[in-house]
Amino acid sequence: MVSHLRPLAANHTVLAEVSTIAWLIAGWLAAFVVNFVPAFMPPSAAVLAAFHIGAGVPLLPLTLPGAVAAALGRTLLALSTRRMMRYVPAADRKNAEAIGAWFGRCRRWRWPLVALYFAGPFPSNVLFIAAGAGRVPLMPLALTFALTRAVSDTFWVWTGSVASRNAHSLARGAFTDWRALVLQLVGVVAVVLVFRLPWARWLGIED
Repeated sequence: MVSHLRPLAANHTVLAEVSTIAWLIAGWLAAFVVNFVPAFMPPSAAVLAAFHIGAGVPLLPLTLPGAVAAALGRTLLALSTRRMMRYVPAADRKNAEAIGAWFGRCRRWRWPLVALYFAGPFPSNVLFIAAGAGRVPLMPLALTFALTRAVSDTFWVWTGSVASRNAHSLARGAFTDWRALVLQLVGVVAVVLVFRLPWARWLGIED
């Protein structure tokens, strides 16, 4: 009897491992998508927490590659913005490029400050859109984003798993919580200001 049950137990273990891998891949893809879409997406930490709680996928295999997937999504957003700049009015394009020129001058503290920004609750889309428009080097920006989010997302996913055992309510809160919606609106306004405010004149780098 026991010998007949062993193959069933082995098959169940294999299926569980395949299911875990499938959920991990789905979580990574979700992190990529929510970071590629420029606005009105939930934070990747909330999405990853939903997979961690709802599907029971392990924390670090979810969040560490998830941070890389998120960085790839943000990088693609910046590259898409860069390709779209040809359709932006010349004055708006000049304003955005002025931010990139100013960023290139601030060498000493720029990456620590960027890391602190990424670690906070602020929308990261505006930095990548500004980077794409202003031709800021994307590789160090994406690397800083990935390293920072690997730490912060792991912390927030773990915190979310302790605070909530309901993945549905956790994911829904990312869309309906008024604070999350305010942050999304702030991100949209910030993207508009990147192009509309006279940065070239304010930063003293007009031709």
